[in-house]
Amino acid sequence: MLLVDTAGIRRAGRIERGVERHSVQRAERAVDRSDVVFVVIDQQELLVAQDTHIAGYAADANKGIVILVNKWDLAEDRGAKPEAAQKVDARYKFIPWAPVIFTSAVTGEGVQDALELAVHIAEVRRRRVQTSELNRVLHRAMAEHGPPTIRHKKLKLYFATQPEVSPPTFVLFVNDPALVHFSYERYLENTLRSAFDFEGTAIRVIFRGRAEGGEEPS
Repeated sequence: MLLVDTAGIRRAGRIERGVERHSVQRAERAVDRSDVVFVVIDQQELLVAQDTHIAGYAADANKGIVILVNKWDLAEDRGAKPEAAQKVDARYKFIPWAPVIFTSAVTGEGVQDALELAVHIAEVRRRRVQTSELNRVLHRAMAEHGPPTIRHKKLKLYFATQPEVSPPTFVLFVNDPALVHFSYERYLENTLRSAFDFEGTAIRVIFRGRAEGGEEPS
C-alpha cells in the first residue's frame, strides 16, 4: 500500500489564490495516480467548497472514494455522528456510494477502519462479474421497472458485458443509446451496485448501439 498525502486545501480567502490553485492541482495529480481517494474534511468545516471539488474530480476519474470526517475528538457532541453524516451525504449527494468514516489523527479513532476499507474497495474495483449473471440481473431489472418511452420508442437491451476492471466497466448493447434517460441510467447503475456489492467505487456504464460491435453471447 502506498499512501500519498497532499497539501491541505483551505477555505477560499484564507490563503493567496495562486497558492490555493497550486495545492488543488497537486491534489488532482495525486488523484490521477490513486486507486482509492480519502477526502479528508474537518468536522468543524463540513461544507468547504474545495473539498467537493476534489471529490468531484475523483468521481469523474472513476476512483474509489472514502469521505473521512477528521478531528472528531474535538466535536462538541461526539454522539452526533448520524446528524453529521446526514450533512455530509447532502453535500456529497453526487457520490452517494462513498462511505463516510469519522476519524481522529490524535486518538487514532477510525484510522484502522479507513485503511481496511481502502483495501476492500481496491479489491472491489478488480471484481469481475460473470457475463451470464450480469445479463440476468439487468434483464430482470428492466422487466421489473421498464424504461421510459422517448420519441415513441423504448430502450431495449440486447446483452451486456464487462470488458474492464479498475474501475469496473460495463458495456450495454442496446437498440438506441439515445433512448437512455439519465434517471434510468442511474437506476441500472444502482442495480449493478446492489447486485454485485460495488461499495465505495465509481463504476462505468457505457451504452452502445448493436451496430457498434460485439456479438450476443450464446
